[in-house]
Amino acid sequence: MRIAVLIIGLCLSLAVGLQSCAVSLGGGMAKDQTISAGGALGVLVALLYLLGSAFALGLPRASVAMFLIAAPLGIGVGSSSGFHDLRIWGFVALALAAMAYLGVREQRWRKLPAGGTEVSP
Repeated sequence: MRIAVLIIGLCLSLAVGLQSCAVSLGGGMAKDQTISAGGALGVLVALLYLLGSAFALGLPRASVAMFLIAAPLGIGVGSSSGFHDLRIWGFVALALAAMAYLGVREQRWRKLPAGGTEVSP
């Protein structure tokens, strides 16, 4: 499960980042402050996706925390700004947090060390 969170999170961080940069640039060109601010916070959500993916293998609890920070930020900003797609990315972050939590349980079940590699007997 942790590898799936890593791969999905990295791909989606790229998608969120590109879309947020485009929205921020478009809002700046149209001189619309709410859309531009929503795009800027979307870049922050993309950074949190990237950090959550980076921690998915070795420290899945930190990965859960990153995705749980990204979720309300994305949902809240997506609801209040003109960048409504950010709500979708917030709900996707909740799903990734649930998957990362399953990775925590998997790591505990296998009794893996913090580095994330299995110890051969």
